[in-house]
Amino acid sequence: MDTYKNKIRVRMIYSAVIVLILLTVTFLANMGLIGFPAVERDFFRGFINGLCFSAIGMSVFSIVRYLRILNDKEKLKEQYIKENDELKKKIVAEAGTNEYYFVVTGLAVGIIIGGYLNIYVFWSFYIALLYYCLIRGFLCFLYKRKYKSDEEDSEQ
Repeated sequence: MDTYKNKIRVRMIYSAVIVLILLTVTFLANMGLIGFPAVERDFFRGFINGLCFSAIGMSVFSIVRYLRILNDKEKLKEQYIKENDELKKKIVAEAGTNEYYFVVTGLAVGIIIGGYLNIYVFWSFYIALLYYCLIRGFLCFLYKRKYKSDEEDSEQ
C-alpha cells in the first residue's frame, strides 16, 4: 500500500506543478508580457483563460481529493481496489481500441472537408491526426516493451 501512497503523492505533485505553470502563463499572458498580437483577440483570450482556469480547478479538486484519500485508510483501500479492478481495465482497453478507429476516421474526414474549406483547417486536422497516431504508436511500443520484459522476468 506504500507504493500506492507514493503514486498518489506523485499525482498530487504533478497536479500542483500544472496549477503553478497555468497560473504563471495565464498571468503573464493577461499582463501582455507573453503572446503574439495576432492572437490577442478578446474571444481567443477568453477561451484560453477559461481553458486554463478549468484545468486549474480540476487540478485543485484532484489535489484535495487525494489529500482526503491519503488521510483515510478505508478510502485509500477503496480507491486502490477501484483503480486495479481487472474488469474495468479490460473495458477501458476494449474501448480504447475501438475509440482509436473512430478518432482516426473522424480526423481523416476532417482533413478531407478541411481541404475544401480552408488550408489552415486542413493543416490543423492533419497535425492533430499525425500527433494522435504518433502518440498512440509510441505508447503501444512502450507498453509492448514493458509487458515483454515483465514476461521475461516471470519466466526466470
